[in-house]
Formats: sequence, structure tokens, C-alpha cells
Amino acid sequence: MMDDLQALLAPASIAVVGASDNAHKVGGRPLQYLVAHGYRGRVYPVNPRATAIQGMQAYPSLDALPEVPEAVILCVGSEAVEQQLALCARLGVRVVVLFASGYAEVGESGAAEQRRLADVCRAGGMRLLGPNSIGVASFDTGAVLSFASIYADCRPEEGPVAIVSQSGAFGVSVYALLREAGVGVRCVAATGNEADLDTADFVHALANRPGTRLILLYLERVGDPARMREALQAARQRGVQVVAVRAGRSADGRRSARLHTGSDGAGVPAIDALFAEAGCRTVADMTELLGCVPGYLCWPSMSAPVGRPRLAIVSNSGASCVIAADEASRAGLPLAELGTPSRDRLGELLPTFSLNRNPIDLTAMLLSTPALLRDVLNCVTADPAVDVVTLGLVAIGGPSYDVVRFAQDCRAAAETSGKPIWVYSPHLRVRNAFVDCGLPVFTTEAEAVREAACHARHLQALNPGASPLPEILHA
Repeated sequence: MMDDLQALLAPASIAVVGASDNAHKVGGRPLQYLVAHGYRGRVYPVNPRATAIQGMQAYPSLDALPEVPEAVILCVGSEAVEQQLALCARLGVRVVVLFASGYAEVGESGAAEQRRLADVCRAGGMRLLGPNSIGVASFDTGAVLSFASIYADCRPEEGPVAIVSQSGAFGVSVYALLREAGVGVRCVAATGNEADLDTADFVHALANRPGTRLILLYLERVGDPARMREALQAARQRGVQVVAVRAGRSADGRRSARLHTGSDGAGVPAIDALFAEAGCRTVADMTELLGCVPGYLCWPSMSAPVGRPRLAIVSNSGASCVIAADEASRAGLPLAELGTPSRDRLGELLPTFSLNRNPIDLTAMLLSTPALLRDVLNCVTADPAVDVVTLGLVAIGGPSYDVVRFAQDCRAAAETSGKPIWVYSPHLRVRNAFVDCGLPVFTTEAEAVREAACHARHLQALNPGASPLPEILHA
């Protein structure tokens, strides 16, 4: 299986059947992307009506190529798919990407045709991605076997995140939003109807690719629970975190999934248990999926504390302290009881009227004493009772606040203590300064506290010896 996926993620040669000279067409975009993204293998456009396509020599058919390509992209209509697949199998092609739709997602007749395609591939010892897939883009190798238009707009940058999604639109949307946030993405794989290659195959393969630290999933089915468990366990053993949006958890959602990818939903109780046991975190939607990324990338070496994680809340607003405390209670994240040395030190640093002493209100004193944030964070993160910290900075405007210094001091406190700090601020300028220091940043107390709790819960699930954190309570 690993060799099969290698032929897809890093193929030595690629043929595009139905290649087009128009880079805006489905048959033209893969050729354009392979050149633009620095693919170093051999590329063969196949079209019987052309001798040259996008500056490359074209060939009339697959059996006219000078070699058997490792990977073939089929940009042909459904009426020609089976014939082309049979030819690929006869030639010994290792993997085929099939864009065409109109299979299991349209009903039983389409499902039967999809099974025939899978049988052709299986008989020929060939793997199939699709149908109903927009392909796969491996930015570490330049092998962009996809027609997704988003890759023309969002400049790629190789990074530690991989995305595997049954939905092409969902996957490339997550890619685009991560790139807008400055996060590098290693691979985006759209598995479509999963007639053959499925999410488990990609999780296993990507977890074993050097440099992958986080895999984000969108799936509407788990066709083989045993293989999925093996894939998630392989990721866990390699220290690769996996976070999933598992759609089709309601009756209406399952009906919609059948019409989308021919799937029957991914939210049955047995699958819930499988993912929990294998250490894969499940989130509700794209917003929550994107919100968790900075924490996993910022704190890759943080380990789960023994026992229930305890939170310290720091803010320059008393109201924000109160709101964050309420959110922590709803999230089942207990506030740390600071030790006497910490309380004494905070008493030296802060006025007597500040909230005393967790949540910790920096008050307006932060305006006149820029070093206050550093001193308070160093004190709090050094306290043995504290496992995690949220920092809120609100009503921060103008040049009076040294925001860049605040961000640097915050990062230093986290690195020195080995304890994660989750930052929130309603101000874009403040958020950008902390993002530039590589910290996870949110807009509101609720977002920061909830992610701190969910991240801790996931780490606890990966550490069987730790006491579990209670489920989040919803207001």
C-alpha cells in the first residue's frame, strides 16, 4: 500500500489523458500545475487530436508513450472511463486519478458501474483515486494531480499539515484558509467516492512521510474500520496528530452524504469509539478544524499533565477575566489554585484592587508598565499548579502599548516553562503580532478557552495514564 501511495504522492512519471492546451480546462490545469509547482518527473500529455500541448510533446494514446507512466490522470467523460482504465491495467500503470462523477452518488446503477471500475483496477493490480475526486496535490514533490482552481490563487508553501477530504471543495477551502493564515501545507488529497483508495490509506501514508505533524480529515464514511484503526494508530505512534470532521452524523446528514459521495455517514457510535480509542480528535466543522491548527503546530512537544489540566487566566480586563472564568467552567477546565509564592509575587506586581489571584487582572497598569506582562506570565507559568494559560488583551490601541514586546515576552514564557499559552484579542493588530511570534491566537475568550480545553482533552486521550477531562458543557 505504501508503494502504491508513493506512486501517487511522488510519481516518477505522469500521463494526463484528455490533456488540453487550455490551462483553464479540467484537462489543462494538471499540466499547468505540474510545471508551476516544480514537478521534476516526466509528464506525458495524451490527446489524439494534438501533437503538442502547453509546450510539451503530446501522444495519441497511453500505449503510444515511450514508457508506462506510474500515475495516470483521466480527464475523460464517464463513457470512456472503463476503456481507459482497462488499458491502464493492461499496460501496468500503478495508480489512476479519476475526476469523472456520476457513479455511486447518483444511485444503484452508478454504484454498480463504480464497482465495475474497482474490479478492473483490482484485477490489474492497479490503485484508483476517485471517482468524483478533484485529485491530489503533493506540494513537497510538486506532484499536483488536480484540476482544483484554488491552487492558481493560493501560493503553495510546503509545511507540516496534510489534508485528506472526501469533499474536494472542503479540502481546498481548508487549504486556502491555512495558506491565508501563513500555514504551510504538505498535501491535499480529495478521495471522492473512495471506490478503492480511501481516507485510511492516505492517513497511513502521510503519517509516514517525513515532516508531517498534523493531518486534517473530512470524511463521510469509514469503509473499513479495522484499516482505519491501524492508520490512526500508525499516526499516533509517529507522533502525528489527527483531527477529523466526521460528517453524516444525523439522518439528514447521512441522506445528503449519499447524494454527495455515495456514502452512508461517518458518525455511528462504533466509529465514535474507534476514533476516540485511536487518539483521533473529532471536531464539529471547518471553523473548529481551523481553530485547532495553531495549537498543534505551536506546541508540538507539550505533553499531557498528570491529572486534570488546570488553567490560569490572565487579562488586562476584569470583565474578560470573568467571561473567561465562565467559559472555563462550561468547558470543564478547572482554575489553578496558585501557590503562596506565586500569590505573594503577584501581590508585589499588581495593585490590590486587581482580581486576586486567578483570574489575574493586569488592570490599566499594563499601559504604564510594559514589563508587567512578562513578570506576571513568568510567575504564573512557573507555578506547579498551572498547566495551561489563557492571555486576553483587550482595549489595546495606539502606540502606547508595546504589542510586539508583549508577544515576544509571551512566547518566551511559554518556551521557558514548557506550558502552552492561548491568546485572545478582538484587535487584529494585536492578534497579528502574536501570530508573528508563532502563538495560537483567537478573537474571543470562548474560542481560546474552549480550544485550550479540547486540546488538553486530546492530549489526555493520547496519554492513557492521565485522568480524563470532563466533556464540554454547552450553555
